[in-house]
Amino acid sequence: MSLIANILRDGAHLPRDRFKIIKILILGTGFYLLFVTLFSQRIADNDLWGYLSFGRVFWEDGYFPFHDIFSYTPTKPLWVYHEWLTGVIFYIIYKYSGPAGLQLLRYVVILFTIYLIYLTALKKGGNPLAAAIALIPAMLLISFGHVPIRAQIFTYLFFILTLYILEDAKKTQKWTVLWWLPPIQILWCNFHGGFVAGFGLIGLYALGEGLSGGKYVPYIKLGLIATLATLINPYGIKYWTYMIYAVAMPRPEIEEWMSVVDAIRNHYQTLPVYIFLVLAFLSSLFLAFRRKRGLTDFFVLAVTIYLGCMHIRHNILFALVFGSFVPVMLCEYWEKWKAEGLFFTRRLWVPRSLAVVLLFSLYLLSNPSLFLTAVPSFALLTPAPIFPVSAVNWIKANDIRGNILPHFDWGEYLIWTCYPACRVAMDGRYETVYKDQVSQEYFDFLKGREKWDVFLRKYPHDMVLIKSKSRTHLLMLREPSWRVAYADQWSVLFLRNENKAMKENDKDK
Repeated sequence: MSLIANILRDGAHLPRDRFKIIKILILGTGFYLLFVTLFSQRIADNDLWGYLSFGRVFWEDGYFPFHDIFSYTPTKPLWVYHEWLTGVIFYIIYKYSGPAGLQLLRYVVILFTIYLIYLTALKKGGNPLAAAIALIPAMLLISFGHVPIRAQIFTYLFFILTLYILEDAKKTQKWTVLWWLPPIQILWCNFHGGFVAGFGLIGLYALGEGLSGGKYVPYIKLGLIATLATLINPYGIKYWTYMIYAVAMPRPEIEEWMSVVDAIRNHYQTLPVYIFLVLAFLSSLFLAFRRKRGLTDFFVLAVTIYLGCMHIRHNILFALVFGSFVPVMLCEYWEKWKAEGLFFTRRLWVPRSLAVVLLFSLYLLSNPSLFLTAVPSFALLTPAPIFPVSAVNWIKANDIRGNILPHFDWGEYLIWTCYPACRVAMDGRYETVYKDQVSQEYFDFLKGREKWDVFLRKYPHDMVLIKSKSRTHLLMLREPSWRVAYADQWSVLFLRNENKAMKENDKDK
């Protein structure tokens, strides 16, 4: 039976005796409101403009850019853009349907991701109610990884799809379903570099089943075929070379690559970090006291918890596992408590419903930026201070051309709005484009460190666009060869005193 047929079949197996029409309506309405409240986000992500810029070159200029064209500082000889297919698809959607099309795609991907979490939970032996309960805190954490709109949404989708396939093969012992892994990896590796997480899942299942005395050869065989399948990409074997480098490299300057400890210390993303820690503790506790312990489950939970602790951007992978693995544990403990005659198990729905309401209420209270809404947003906004909209408008209005040294978060937005009139010194594509030395010099400048001016003097900058009142802003004010040309509450633009990028008004007349 095909994978799609399996998914439809599993989704159709709802115990009708428990879910009357009224309950289905209530649960459906509650899920809809929860979904819209958590995922209806309108602020565009910084990386979106990099995707669109690549797609614009691919579709409008008619070629595949293997070498960087957006920067003027030294770059790598080969630009391995592991999100290239995301850019190609996003641009064509954006061109013909605007932000609404991208948002609609995002909502569909999220819904299918959540649906696969639910099906995986049922596949592992959880019942629908337990799956729904575990899905609530999982969705709370997952919502932080689905800001509009990043290539990571495809990694989350393919990760849970891979988990569903592996669990299906483990339960049914029908190994033909594993043949879906190679085509999934082909798509995954071209959408986003997170495809290595799929290799990790396959390896953990092979290890867990092998040590448990189960069949592990099918996992190894299809895992090797899936690995070779990732060579089907525009860069060939050089993609692997890049990924080995990218996986191992430290990223101390990128906030989402912080560890849990550093995030708490720096007060960054504290709410999702605390949700992650609570869920990690609960799942570890459930697993530790579970009678039916499985090595595979242990390995998958342990590794995703470890990854989440090391880098907070991986918290989402753990949330996908939590929503899939915890329901069966809840069912086992509930049956045990019920057998022991505990009073709160007599009316099944009361304590479980209260748990859902309590979880969501605590989340809303701790996250005041959220508000209940019944209508999802299909807009994508670029507000200040997240984006230097006013500064970019000033640059365009004054027809300024040249090389821009930008704040890191603004680089890809400048590529989208100002290229080809302007090129950037650094942007969010980071390790895919720029050499390590250039990156180090750039972040020394951006942070105003001891050798901050090395980057300023070494490369042919015509403009410097950075955040107002930053340390580097104050240092730039002391530079005699630079002057403030534009400033607002959030950004400041410096031009060289002898700037040749400023055109005379009648030059092109």
